Amino acid sequence: MEEIQELVALDVETTGLNPAEDRIIEIALIRIKKGNIAENFVTLLNPERSIPPEVSSIHGITDDDIRESPFFRDIATKVIDIINERTILVHNAAFDIPFVKKELNLCGIELSDIKIIDTLAIAREHFFFRKNSLSVIAAHYGIDISGVHRAEADAKITYSVYRKLLEDLQGKK
Repeated sequence: MEEIQELVALDVETTGLNPAEDRIIEIALIRIKKGNIAENFVTLLNPERSIPPEVSSIHGITDDDIRESPFFRDIATKVIDIINERTILVHNAAFDIPFVKKELNLCGIELSDIKIIDTLAIAREHFFFRKNSLSVIAAHYGIDISGVHRAEADAKITYSVYRKLLEDLQGKK
């Protein structure tokens, strides 16, 4: 597996686990070009509903935090501008991507033909970590996990994990 020269590390925090019912409340899109951050877009979002307390306890985002935040429709074109024709890097694409697609669909935008690198899929296929969560894999590699469960930190951690997984895969050749 070869390192992609330009990609977008993506992470979202949500009001719950079901993209059909829940909404994004924070998104991070970190465009990385040749190993350097070229663009860093992070924002809280108003989901137009309350955040359940049990969900707030995971990421720490409360209704007060998002009350004055933009709606996803206000940032949809920015999201498309950043990810357009770039590979998306994510940990657990089966979670994040359906949320992003749903939010874009609500804005009348279809996200199709996207290239995705999923560090969770790489870990499951090639490695034997005690658990395949982002924090466990990051800790295995000695990557700082402070700020975990916030979109910006998770997107940056995902990129660091990706680099380490690539190094290990190249070492296995």
